Amino acid sequence: MPLFEIVCLANSRKLSGRCVAGLRSDGGGWIRPVGHNEDGTLFRNDYTLTDGSEAQVLDLLRIELSKHSPKPHQPENWLVGSRRWELVHRAEFSACYADMLEPHIVSDPYLFGNASDRIECARFEESPAESSLALVTPKSVRLEITTSYSGKRQVRALFSLGITHYGLVVTDPKWKRRLAGLPIGASQTIHNAMITISLGEPFHGFCYKLVAAVIPLQQ
Repeated sequence: MPLFEIVCLANSRKLSGRCVAGLRSDGGGWIRPVGHNEDGTLFRNDYTLTDGSEAQVLDLLRIELSKHSPKPHQPENWLVGSRRWELVHRAEFSACYADMLEPHIVSDPYLFGNASDRIECARFEESPAESSLALVTPKSVRLEITTSYSGKRQVRALFSLGITHYGLVVTDPKWKRRLAGLPIGASQTIHNAMITISLGEPFHGFCYKLVAAVIPLQQ
């Protein structure tokens, strides 16, 4: 089975497990490793590395993948192999990452083709998505503690790309832990960050845009 090296740019919550995604270090673009279950969720055994640690954002990972397994809404999906993932390098954001990631930063304010927080799943059945992962660098992002429609605690990322304003659910577990002590209505603003945006699984006829990682950049 082929081995790939990727810079991990998301290890976010997905149902009862995780969604991991990253960019190939050889310039080959995005990869989203997925499990062999129907929704592709990864579990702890999948994203635990050979050294016993958990894959983290900005880790350079060596991973085994069995085959390309795209979905209409997620063309970057690859099925994971049986080999445990290896940590090649662990570091904070640096200039070397900036050079690698910069070509993949999206400047179009219409993420995945529109200015909404969601896209109708039926659209992808007619015309499969060209991408479901994106990096953006807004001037600032405000992480606000709010509640979902069902009344559960939720973190939303509020930011602008050009004239388009977004308020997207955050699935980055690191930031959810950091903000756990804040009350509903409180917020924290980050002025220099890179954000990984991911299209989620179909839910009530829509694929929602999610903030899978918030990565502070060095000043």
